[in-house]
Amino acid sequence: MCIIPSHLLSCFHNLEELKVEDCKAVQVIFSINDENRVTKSSGIFRLKSLYLKNLPELKDVWDKDPKGIIGLKVLKKMEVSRCDCLTSLFSASVAKDLTRLEVLEVTECKELSEIFKMDGTDEEGEGTTQDLVLGRLISLTLEELPRLNYSIHCPKQQVILTALPLRTSKV
Repeated sequence: MCIIPSHLLSCFHNLEELKVEDCKAVQVIFSINDENRVTKSSGIFRLKSLYLKNLPELKDVWDKDPKGIIGLKVLKKMEVSRCDCLTSLFSASVAKDLTRLEVLEVTECKELSEIFKMDGTDEEGEGTTQDLVLGRLISLTLEELPRLNYSIHCPKQQVILTALPLRTSKV
């Protein structure tokens, strides 16, 4: 089951907050169809807050790379909790849009291994998270993520977290 199918993406261009909670059958939040693609990120979403909670079958936030369809340049807050089948949150192309992200809270996701998916490089060098900068990030909460293994690059620091134990861990 999908929350927002590709043929309805344009209907949600003014959406500022999305909460999806306690939906046991949801596997994908945004379905992406190649017919919706444009050459540059259209940034059709004005999404400022995204909350995903208790979605035990959620496998992907996006079922395909949303590059050229969804831009999250104004996303300020994202909370993800109890999404046991989710393995990553953001593709590299989406991660580059997160320049205004201030709060990221991820808790109790058993299979989550990376926040920012480390995928391959395309011809323009846009497929990696090497240049990811989270200059406005003021709060990062990571709790009960037994498979997490990744690196976040911040302007003047680098935070590296590996295999957090099943107890409270905050950075």
